[in-house]
Amino acid sequence: MLRDCAHCHRPFEPQDLAREESKGMEAERKALGLRGVLFRYYVCPECGYSDIFVDVRPLPGESPEAFHQRWDELEATVHELHADQVEVVLV
Repeated sequence: MLRDCAHCHRPFEPQDLAREESKGMEAERKALGLRGVLFRYYVCPECGYSDIFVDVRPLPGESPEAFHQRWDELEATVHELHADQVEVVLV
């Protein structure tokens, strides 16, 4: 999946993926039992900002309505997060 920096819009390249941070976030997600989401952490070498991409996937047997409700709840949570030079992007 092609991703762009949410700050400067530079296309991310594979080497921009912060592998250790992504692994850590995925480990926390699994420990919390969160399903239907995947975390990928990228650092832009151009502007220095970081983007956390949250890939939201339908759960097995989840209705479209339930998926959209879960998406809306995640989106509301993401809007409450604040960090310097970090953007969270739902995909």
